Amino acid sequence: MSQVLSQEEVDALLRGVSNGEIETEQEEVDDPSAAMKYDLTGQDRIVRGRMPTLEIISEKFARLFSTTLLSLLRKVTIVNTLSVDMVKYGKFIQSIPLPTSLHAFKMDPLNGNSLLVVESQVIFALVDIIFGGSGRSAFKVEGRNFTSIENNLIKRVVLSALSDFEKVWETTMKLNIIYQRSEINPQFMQVAASTDVVIIIKFEIDMDFSSGVMTFCIPYSTIEPIREKLQGGYQADRLEVDKEWASRFTDGLRFTNVNMTVELGATELSGREIVGLKNGDVIPLDQYCSDGLDIYVEDVLKFKGQPGIYKGNQAVEISEIIVGEEGH
Repeated sequence: MSQVLSQEEVDALLRGVSNGEIETEQEEVDDPSAAMKYDLTGQDRIVRGRMPTLEIISEKFARLFSTTLLSLLRKVTIVNTLSVDMVKYGKFIQSIPLPTSLHAFKMDPLNGNSLLVVESQVIFALVDIIFGGSGRSAFKVEGRNFTSIENNLIKRVVLSALSDFEKVWETTMKLNIIYQRSEINPQFMQVAASTDVVIIIKFEIDMDFSSGVMTFCIPYSTIEPIREKLQGGYQADRLEVDKEWASRFTDGLRFTNVNMTVELGATELSGREIVGLKNGDVIPLDQYCSDGLDIYVEDVLKFKGQPGIYKGNQAVEISEIIVGEEGH
């Protein structure tokens, strides 16, 4: 049968359509006033509004964990709270780069498991610093897994973080945080359904030459029983200076290594004079032997001193402590 219509057949079809003898599909138009299905059991009902207590808990954790890293790394490390948000678990999982170190833990007596997610940049920098590096090395992240040594070291850091997280909850609720297991693939770490709402608390870990993000992921269903405590105000006494934190921070500073430099003096030479220098030449400096030498701590002038010998080694004796603007 030929599938090409003659002109008479085309005209007959057009007349049938215009006369209503031939039915055609009608485009459905959405009625804005029509009722929509709504699942009251679903978690699309994301709770709006801030959780002031949870935000303060996050800030206290950032301060406490900064001190912990200072003691662990012997290096000043700043931890800052980036955000406290609510998102769907599926969306959060899709946003996690690979490889990443994921750690499941339970906030007993609350129900369900939560996650602590540590970016690979943080892990490689921490491992480098622990082994004596500066943390500034360039690391190839893509296409590699963590070694057993890296896994052991990062677990040590994670357990310290969970211990601090448990401590900062004490004024709100007594928790016993229990470590469960670790994973590098987010798809194998399902602590909630993809449509469930989770609370995402992000922290930036700044180690001078490198930085990265560490994230707590807590299912909303886990903290829903204590929602009123987290949405309520914080008592005034909880806003006082954390003396324990200040004490730990001070103790950590006492064991932190710093660079100290003694400057014998300085002078200016022309390019011609520098080119003409040879063995045995004497370069006069801009100060007398009787003048105190400048002593710098991390490039900041802190002391004056006199040179000498101590137990066979060159040494300097502190003669003056610099105070005020010059010595900060």
